[in-house]
Amino acid sequence: MKAMFLMDFITVKKLLRRYLLLLLGMGGAAALMMGSHPGIIPYFGMISVVSVAQALALYDDRRDWSRFRLTMPLTRTGVVLGRYAFLAAVAAAGTLMGVAVYLAATLAVQGVPAYAALVLRPGGFDAIGLAWSAAASLALAFVVGGIMLPTFFSFGMGNGPRYAMALVMMVSVLAISPIVNVWARPEAAPAFLGGLVSLATSSETFLAVAGALAASAFALYAVSCAACLAAYRRRDF
Repeated sequence: MKAMFLMDFITVKKLLRRYLLLLLGMGGAAALMMGSHPGIIPYFGMISVVSVAQALALYDDRRDWSRFRLTMPLTRTGVVLGRYAFLAAVAAAGTLMGVAVYLAATLAVQGVPAYAALVLRPGGFDAIGLAWSAAASLALAFVVGGIMLPTFFSFGMGNGPRYAMALVMMVSVLAISPIVNVWARPEAAPAFLGGLVSLATSSETFLAVAGALAASAFALYAVSCAACLAAYRRRDF
């Protein structure tokens, strides 16, 4: 697992400057428009995972690593666990970068009145929003990564993105539509959802609920890893 983790790190290290510019460009543009809004944080986590997963899959396909690794002195368990661990580290790093950009935007809003007059949200530090945005960033990254990695391991970069995007869209529709309906018509929401909203916005329980969201997504990520490992063990070179 450690060997695979380091191999992926070396591969991505060559493209690190490009990814940093991509993240800071997109996240910085969002911060310039939105200001002190923690909603910019999930962009960093998800974009990091999507871009790195695609780059690693493309690198594997171009050099035929997917077949070559099956004959190397690396266990198949190490190959799968190493890549899943590396992508989880990328998700955490992207989320931390998003938190840093949010804090910088918050300081800028407080210190530069001209900037505060232009942005959509000129408010101050939002602890609850920060916790939820960080949890949502990790959750989105784990769910998207858990969908993309099995398809890339099975189909490569040629057909993998096609199946991955179809699965991501399906999950998005199933997960986002109920949230939008509750947001548009809160009076029609089930009682238990109202209780969850109260817990999520309470200053005493928001950390626990946000942590539960991230932990649930990580559990799905672990299930994806186990399924991918079972399939990869049966693969023939």
